[in-house]
Parts: sequence; structure tokens; C-alpha cells
Amino acid sequence: MSSPRRHISVWKRLLLVFAVLFVAVVAMVGYDLYQLVHYEIPESYDAWTTGSLIVGYLEAHSNQWPRSWDDLQSATNFNQPMSGFVPIDRLRQSVKIDWQVDVKHLQELVRSNPNATIRVVTRLDGLPLQAKWGPDTEPNAKIMSYLKMPLTTSNNALESTATAPSVSTKP
Repeated sequence: MSSPRRHISVWKRLLLVFAVLFVAVVAMVGYDLYQLVHYEIPESYDAWTTGSLIVGYLEAHSNQWPRSWDDLQSATNFNQPMSGFVPIDRLRQSVKIDWQVDVKHLQELVRSNPNATIRVVTRLDGLPLQAKWGPDTEPNAKIMSYLKMPLTTSNNALESTATAPSVSTKP
């Protein structure tokens, strides 16, 4: 028979193991929560705002790509805080935009391959921005989606004059 003292020792060890596991799980959940609140959610808002600003700029400027943050800021009413939008000053510190993009090239790319992906908007380190709110909030996908839309007067500005198919009235 085992002694009562040995039996208590086993329970103490089990209790210690469970306590250590509990602390480890709480620490991992805490770390994940910290990452979510301090990095993932703000970066998702950065991605969403940047994509919306660029598409808005393209719509307002006949598909001319912005050449700087100042272009984006001057083209928007961004001096007033908007619900869900991130101030441009914060975007400058967390988002990198390729200011030399050729929109006509992107239009040709999306027409030749509707599933093409681009990386013209990234984090400062060149990695993709996290867009936790859904695929339509990822800036590169949002830009490509805009360019996939049927041609309208706003996103057809870079196309040469559209010609209607010739119709013959002769039998």
C-alpha cells in the first residue's frame, strides 16, 4: 500500500502540472489577444482605408494613380475624422504604396487574367497587409476588383475612345 504522504505528493504534482498548463494557456491567449488588439485590428483598418482611398482617388481622377500621400490627402475630405477610417498620418507610418503604378498596365493585366494578384500596397517591410475584415478590404484585391468592373466613364478613362461595333444596314 502506498503511504498517505506519497498519495498527497502525487496530487500536489498533478496540481502543479495543471497550474503550469493553465498559466501557459492564459499567457498564449493573452499574447494572441494583445497581437489582435495592437497589431492585427489596426493593420486591418490601415488596409481597408488605404484601399478605399486609392479606389476613390482612381474614380475621382479618371484612373490616374496618386503620386504621393499628399495626392491622396488633397483628393479627399480626410481632414475631418471619418468613422472607420485611419488618418493619413498614421497610414504614412504603416503602409507603403508603389507611387509609380501604371494603371493601364493593371487594366490590361486584369482583363487578360481576372485572377491576377498585385502587390502595390504593402506594409513598410514589403509584406502584405493583414485584412481581417474580409477579402474585399485587402487594398490590392480592392484595386483589382475596381479595375474588373465593367467599363464606365470613370474606370474607362485610360482606354482609347470606345468604338461601337459597325452595323451594316445593307442586306
